[in-house]
Amino acid sequence: MYPYDIISAGTFHIGIYDVCIAFAFVAALVVCDRYLTARKIPNKVINFYLLTGVAAILLGLFSAELVQSFFNYLKSGIFKLEGMTFYGGLIGGVIVFFIIFFAVGKLLFKEKEHLTYFKDLFEVAPCSIAIAHAIGRIGCLFAGCCYGLETGGFPGIRMTVEKAGTSYNGFFLPTQLYEAVFLAILFFIMTLTYNKKYDVNFIVYLISYGVWRFSIEFLRSDDRGYFIPGLTPAQAISILFVAVGMALLIYKIVKDRKKSIIEQEKS
Repeated sequence: MYPYDIISAGTFHIGIYDVCIAFAFVAALVVCDRYLTARKIPNKVINFYLLTGVAAILLGLFSAELVQSFFNYLKSGIFKLEGMTFYGGLIGGVIVFFIIFFAVGKLLFKEKEHLTYFKDLFEVAPCSIAIAHAIGRIGCLFAGCCYGLETGGFPGIRMTVEKAGTSYNGFFLPTQLYEAVFLAILFFIMTLTYNKKYDVNFIVYLISYGVWRFSIEFLRSDDRGYFIPGLTPAQAISILFVAVGMALLIYKIVKDRKKSIIEQEKS
């Protein structure tokens, strides 16, 4: 694909990638609003969650660029704000969200309503992240970033990408599209578990996306440097995601088993 500009005026450009990112953010907020409303959470609490999410998204963009620039620095020795990485944005956004959530929430909610429904937010957040990420990856496809291995033809598609600081046209595996499809499927699965109130979405997201991202990295060829020898930065973080997800899964299994035993003893 090609990084088309929809609007271009001097140094001002709006491309398909920018439009996809905008739609991704809107989709994330809409999903959060609709899903929380379905659980009859007070509007005041939902609005607080949404406004906190907007702040986290905006500062997460800077975090995504900052982290990618750090990895670029490790590779080239030159620090320059350039490029973005999903994990950097996600982790930075989550940190900002929790800072605002606890600091500002303590001032706004004397009865601590924002904490009362935190479990519901914890379950809807992975849905919002997955759908936003899926749309964002379509933007990556048009921008020519996050591309896969060069193929010389089918099953690759023609893209104009940045290689060694120059534009290069060739056939590459559309790993962006693969990931968009995976994330869309993951979104629908987590929507089902959310509606069923299984309360496992955070665990499902951490393990599923961690395993997926670690695996898909072997098909990608956009060099983002290495943080740990033999592992791309995304693979290193993916291992952490899976480890945390497995720890939470074990904790939930043990907790549910203890709860079941207590209920049996009472009956």
